[in-house]
Amino acid sequence: MPSRSPLRLAAVLALQVAILAAIPLRQVRARLEGTVVTLETVPFDPYDVLSGYYATLRYAAEVPPGLAEARLDTGETAYILVELGEPAWRAVGVARERPATTASGRAALRAVMTRRGLEIVSAGRFYVPESRRAAVDEALRARRGKALVDLRVDEDGNVALLRLRDGERVLAE
Repeated sequence: MPSRSPLRLAAVLALQVAILAAIPLRQVRARLEGTVVTLETVPFDPYDVLSGYYATLRYAAEVPPGLAEARLDTGETAYILVELGEPAWRAVGVARERPATTASGRAALRAVMTRRGLEIVSAGRFYVPESRRAAVDEALRARRGKALVDLRVDEDGNVALLRLRDGERVLAE
């Protein structure tokens, strides 16, 4: 009987490692395989730009055309359809189901409806190194919360944040 104990322990540990590895899998896949998309942030509370060591972000694309007509319930998943634009991609619509394919220069971002509105999944917080915190805070305050965020989007609409920019200047990666 004692010989089975190490096997059980190994099985439990392997299961825990598998669960922990699966948590960030969507973001890892998006980072490796995704299309680079740049989104513009919208102004947010300038007195609480950084909470802890992350910037809280909201995006202009989170209010796409057709959002009111979609009548999404809280907790419901939807896809924000964006197309290439300068300096940032722009929202062109919203869909309840993931599009089977997207044309060149277009992408679908997985989002969820919350009490505050539609939010892009895994894109609401940008973690900032402590050494860059003051500079990022100052830059975001100067621009009243507007910045550009580069992210990668995979074919399933999952996103991985890459960098936070103030125009061409990279604030954090």
